[in-house]
Amino acid sequence: MKLSFFVKFFLVVALLAAGGFYFINSMQPVAAVAEAKRSIAVRSVPGTLQVVAEKEMAIRSDLQGRVKESMLELGADVKEGDVLVQLDLGDLELMIEKVKTEIEAATLSLEQGSTRQFDLVTLRERLEDARRRLDAGMISQSDLDARQRDVTELEQAIEAELNVKQVRLRQTENELKILERNREKMTIRAPMDGVITDVLVYRGDLIGSGKEIAYMMSADRIVEVKVSEENFAGVEVGQIARVKFLGYGDATFDAEVSKTLPVADPLTQRYTVHLVVDIPMEKLFPGLTGEATITLDERENALIIPGTAIIGDRVFAVEDGLVKMKKIEKGYGSMTNVEIVSGLEEGDLVIVEDLDLYKEGDQVRISKAAN
Repeated sequence: MKLSFFVKFFLVVALLAAGGFYFINSMQPVAAVAEAKRSIAVRSVPGTLQVVAEKEMAIRSDLQGRVKESMLELGADVKEGDVLVQLDLGDLELMIEKVKTEIEAATLSLEQGSTRQFDLVTLRERLEDARRRLDAGMISQSDLDARQRDVTELEQAIEAELNVKQVRLRQTENELKILERNREKMTIRAPMDGVITDVLVYRGDLIGSGKEIAYMMSADRIVEVKVSEENFAGVEVGQIARVKFLGYGDATFDAEVSKTLPVADPLTQRYTVHLVVDIPMEKLFPGLTGEATITLDERENALIIPGTAIIGDRVFAVEDGLVKMKKIEKGYGSMTNVEIVSGLEEGDLVIVEDLDLYKEGDQVRISKAAN
């Protein structure tokens, strides 16, 4: 009977102890940890990015006129050469017909020559007659010279007259070319592929020369990354990069440095780098922002941990359920991982989330986080 009592007593105590241990253990915080492991360490520089249109421009009319037809539509995609606005051609067409008639008349007049050609024939006949009479001793040399001067003067006058007709014909032909060129300008076309971003004129509007009729931006996009002054020196064309756009969540995209601009923004002292990103162009809309990491160098077989585990030059390591703060020396670093040169060993566990909740000596349970 006594033995049965003691057995029951010890069973109750054991159950209470187990329950207490479970309760105390369940009250310990769960720390998200990552393992220090060997991999490729990346030395990279961060930057903020923004997508901009390669070109933005105002579309202007070279000539004044009244809008007869407008194909402008806000947000419309257009191709280079597409007709955007047609100005009224009525008056210009009348002027072109008038000049064409003048050209026909000037051409005919030039082909017919001078009306004084008959006078020249008569003077030349008289000159020949004077030569015969001089040989016969009937006139003096001065009389013959006078006849020769009359012929020469008339020849020069006719030549000048024909030159004037030729010049007038060329001037009229040039006038026609100008009018025809103006007729082309009365049809306002898209100067490039792109999107209409603002419409300023409508059918029936009377517009002046140089008037802005619309604004557009090119279909091509530029991904601009702003890099701090201390990081810019190592950036070169051809280096690879990774980018994240705020509009596309956690998705990352491969990229490559295509251009570096060696002049810093005078206000921010940040330099601009252009990237070519492996993403469909239609997904790169102007104004899209994000962040980029440009890879400058790599080192194999390096010990790395997530960058979120680091506070200055310290990390919280977990050993046998206890939190220990360790001093580390950092090497290469990227947007996600940091190389540890000293202070940790391969396989060590470090806390990577909610670091402000822990301190040296805390008892914790662990949950493996993605490295």
